[in-house]
Amino acid sequence: MVPHADQNSSEITLDFEPGHRISDRYVIEASVGKGGMGVVYRAHDILMNERVALKFLDPRIVHTQKGVRLFIQEAQVARRLRHENVVAVHDVGASAEGILYISMEFLQGLSLRAHLRNHRTHRKLMDVRLAVALAAQILAALEYAHRNVVHRDIKPENVMLLAGERVKVLDFGLAKVVDEECLFSEPGQDGKTSRVVGTEAYASPEQLRHQEVDPRADLYSVGLIFREMLTLRTPLDDFVEVQDVRDDVSPSLFSVLQKSVQLPREDRWQSASEFRSHLLAAFNESYRAIHQASIHAASGREVSTEGMVFLEGGSFVMGNNSVPDEAPEFEFTVEPFYIDIYPVTNGQYAEFLRETGRPAPRFWGQTEYRGADQPVIGVTWDEAAAYAAWAGKELPTEAQWDFAARGKENRKYPWGNQDADAHRANYGDFLNMPSIVSMHEEGKTPENVYDLAGNVFEWTSDFFLPYDAARRVEAAKSGAPRRTVRGGSWHSPPQELRCSSRKGLFPETAQPTVGFRCVLPFKSVPR
Repeated sequence: MVPHADQNSSEITLDFEPGHRISDRYVIEASVGKGGMGVVYRAHDILMNERVALKFLDPRIVHTQKGVRLFIQEAQVARRLRHENVVAVHDVGASAEGILYISMEFLQGLSLRAHLRNHRTHRKLMDVRLAVALAAQILAALEYAHRNVVHRDIKPENVMLLAGERVKVLDFGLAKVVDEECLFSEPGQDGKTSRVVGTEAYASPEQLRHQEVDPRADLYSVGLIFREMLTLRTPLDDFVEVQDVRDDVSPSLFSVLQKSVQLPREDRWQSASEFRSHLLAAFNESYRAIHQASIHAASGREVSTEGMVFLEGGSFVMGNNSVPDEAPEFEFTVEPFYIDIYPVTNGQYAEFLRETGRPAPRFWGQTEYRGADQPVIGVTWDEAAAYAAWAGKELPTEAQWDFAARGKENRKYPWGNQDADAHRANYGDFLNMPSIVSMHEEGKTPENVYDLAGNVFEWTSDFFLPYDAARRVEAAKSGAPRRTVRGGSWHSPPQELRCSSRKGLFPETAQPTVGFRCVLPFKSVPR
């Protein structure tokens, strides 16, 4: 059912106790929060047997039959939006009391508003990289959604931050309903009608002038949010230039910001795609443009980033609650770093042996293992660490390796969530030996890192300790002699190819299934 225009909206309550049933389908579990448009509850969807978020609209906002019809129309549009950066709408309806609601995917995370509030509380500016990453994801959501709908109410409260620095934008279409209802509202004390929801701070000039709105209004709002992430000043605070707050924002990035908040919409970015591409290009130009940078290792040889991939680092999810040695899941942050595209090969290791005169590793020269482009195997942890030092690099930490493999998307496998097969990885004794490192192109990560699943286990610099803090302390007391290896090998069953899979080996272990690759911290590369 839907509410009628003659219902007294002031008598309708939005307070529901745990256990209360909505439409004989949803069971209220707990209140999540309140906002200008209504109340959000966590609920259990009996029909689909899943947890959802139920957003109940304040009856004082949508109180005419035309408003109700527009709400349903806009909710149906939102329901068709399916994008990784858009909150999924499952259902729309009304309670027995006639209160309109939307059923959405339930998210574990913080609003961007709460995240910014934490930064302000601790007087810590947001990292430029993170601000760019979040803004780019908001724009990706808008690029997709603008084919069907203009949001009209982009603000930090409508942006959710999930684990791994992932963004979800919510409430597409609701602001249009509110705007339309305001046209039929009773005048206030000043004789004027106004929006019920107090989000004018992020509204574009044309919205404030009640002119026709197009996608460029949303882009203006994103510009205001981007500036707020860089300065920690809301649009309601006294205006300050970005350069007066911090000195690590490049001129090219500042230019992108300035264009986004131009008052005439003709002078702004004309599409979310254009805004996003220029934003990322400016960031890459100023913060990542380090090609073939060279330093010198302690051995005196020149160290280059050639053959490596740059990873920007950031927050991501480690662990896996379903496997004891991989539990618990937790969020971790890594600094930017370079990582080898491929495991170290026999050809590369041969150069190390020639220059250092060190003895060859076990299995060296055996027919099935000696290809120049096969990964070197049979190396102990000390031999791998010695090579890394000679090359002026390091063995990856377990977190660096994990970040390279699963990314912020929390992929199950380096290539994504599709099951392993012989086209993506060398495992399960399919070849009965290591493959050349460039063979499994379909199994590379989106960042073009190969062989992070299968072929050879890879040494990391970390001891093999539990992730759980209490167990970790207890295990460390016993000496924790083993080092962590990751990635599975040509001999592994499929479960060892998962990004979260890990095991511990004694440092002196030399097996035909174990190799390594190197990393180079970004901060160690001269700029």
